[in-house]
Amino acid sequence: MQGKVILVGAGCGRGLVTYEALKAIRRAEVLIYDDLIDGELLREARHDCELIYVGKRLGKHSMRQEEINELLAARAKEGRSVVRLKGGDSFVFGRGGEELLYLKERGIECGTVPGVSSAYAVPEHFGIPVTHRGMARSFTVITGHTADETEEDYRALAALKGTLVFLMGLSRAGVIAEKLMSFGKPKDTKVAILSGGFTPGEKRLNGTLESLGELAQEAETPAIIVVGEVAGFMLTSSEHKEFSGLSFTVTGSLSFASRLREALEELGGYVNLIDTIRIVPDEDKIPEDIGGYKWLVFTSANGIRTYFDALRRRRTDLRTLGSVSFACIGEGSAGELEKYGFYPDFVPTEYTARCLGVELPKVMKPGERALILRAGNGSVELNEGLESAGISYLDAKIYHTENTGTEGEECRTDYIIFASAMGARAFFEKRGLADKSRVICIGKATEREVRAHTDNEIITAGRHDIRGIVEAIRQSLAD
Repeated sequence: MQGKVILVGAGCGRGLVTYEALKAIRRAEVLIYDDLIDGELLREARHDCELIYVGKRLGKHSMRQEEINELLAARAKEGRSVVRLKGGDSFVFGRGGEELLYLKERGIECGTVPGVSSAYAVPEHFGIPVTHRGMARSFTVITGHTADETEEDYRALAALKGTLVFLMGLSRAGVIAEKLMSFGKPKDTKVAILSGGFTPGEKRLNGTLESLGELAQEAETPAIIVVGEVAGFMLTSSEHKEFSGLSFTVTGSLSFASRLREALEELGGYVNLIDTIRIVPDEDKIPEDIGGYKWLVFTSANGIRTYFDALRRRRTDLRTLGSVSFACIGEGSAGELEKYGFYPDFVPTEYTARCLGVELPKVMKPGERALILRAGNGSVELNEGLESAGISYLDAKIYHTENTGTEGEECRTDYIIFASAMGARAFFEKRGLADKSRVICIGKATEREVRAHTDNEIITAGRHDIRGIVEAIRQSLAD
């Protein structure tokens, strides 16, 4: 049976992805993707999904378009569900039309999920409405660069009363300005160059059509050029928040990284997620019968999701857990447990495996047994604490992590946050760290791993949770 290919627009950053796109990503058996602004999208894929990078890094294409077309067709002919994930929208200068035609000519079933295009999203992000009553009743999107060097009709473009939005035109900004002015576009027409939209290095340069070529020398790609009176608007919020102007890189599991991202963005920070590790369930390690255990012990939100996902697939009635007590290592795992309708009976005073191992036996009754449900590389300090107290337990390693990071440029954000030693190790295997970036570690074990890779300033959170990380950032700003 032949499979299907769906072209999915990933949007252009900061969560600008549609619900339909997320559903397609989560169902995919094969995910073929370009450079993505938001690395969190890859974490939405199934743990057994084949991830294939075909984008562009450091000025080099990893795969030609013809090879991408052939790859899409080959995976579909294997009977697999394929998602072709492209930045922005697949049909807006994304060559999605070419890929779709190639597949249709070969009788392969195809579908599309539209995406949010940078052509209007980036200007809006910078406070520029591409249309505005009494000023611009239309907008035109133009590519500033083509492979065959053909050009648009600049006479017609210069005559338009609406907004002109040029994508991929930075290197030809001076030529674009000269041509528009030569066909009658006033030299004092307002322009804005929007560089690196939805990234930590985003920058806006304002000027006129006459100064466009000179402005472009101060900008970096990717950039969007807006020409028209609306380019003078700056309709952005002037509210200043605690972390406004600061950029953060967050590594770690999807659940933790997403919650931390929300907390930092609420405080005004720009957050970039880097995919370094993937959670892989080992459901065969989950006991079918838990009748001999009074306590279920969780050391992470990942363990909780893995356990309850397995119960759902096994069609286990949750009422069978009615007599069980739950222990969670901290607020994060406790919050995850609450999503399933259960509340922890015990959380240690410090969110560490050592503290959990020391304090849990104090609330257990004689003869009660514990079932630990956690990662394959869990801390032995939990085991040592239980054993010292004479507690009988089973350590079920119900999931493990894999390094899924891709080669990337040096991280240059103001702060980089590591939530686990394994995540830190995976990061440094694929990327470097700029000297100016401050490092925040969630605990001592993570700090030890990071110190093996960098001499950068390291701040270790006093609490092993999101609140502790935020407080560590505040401390560093105060110092």
